[in-house]
Amino acid sequence: MTSAAPKPFQDQVDDDNAVFENKTYDVRGWCDVLCCAEKVLTLTNDSVEYHSNCVFGCHDDRSYPYGELSGVGTAKACGCCPGIKPGFPVPGPDGIVVGCCGDLDLTNEIVGELQKRSRQRGDIGQMKRTEEMQEDMKLLLTKVSRMESNLALVMKALKVAPAQEVKMT
Repeated sequence: MTSAAPKPFQDQVDDDNAVFENKTYDVRGWCDVLCCAEKVLTLTNDSVEYHSNCVFGCHDDRSYPYGELSGVGTAKACGCCPGIKPGFPVPGPDGIVVGCCGDLDLTNEIVGELQKRSRQRGDIGQMKRTEEMQEDMKLLLTKVSRMESNLALVMKALKVAPAQEVKMT
């Protein structure tokens, strides 16, 4: 009886592909230049951080794990300018508008990064890793079962009596 070669077991927790590089974006819009000294979105390995300071002394620091983001996408500011819906509450009705009337390329880059990271770190990523672990467990159980069968055949060939089952307490 021949079977396909088993796939190698991979440690899903320390998978190098699941590590994201930190990225920092200046997300000041045209209107923000007048009052915001700083408005930064930092994408870390596990969370997105929003930081803003205005010339009037207001300060806003927030951090959200990617698994908590909801509804990441693009928005239309003023009906035509591209904006970022980052998946967490931000000031203003149109999300984050970068540059003068929204820098479309930068907006798409940030939205793409947020979506990729929230898929990997969020509920979908968790479900995928759980499914991969279930497949690994099925493979492991198949291997153990095959080993038990082979051991029984070896013991029979050597005329060794099966061991008594031991109860674990």
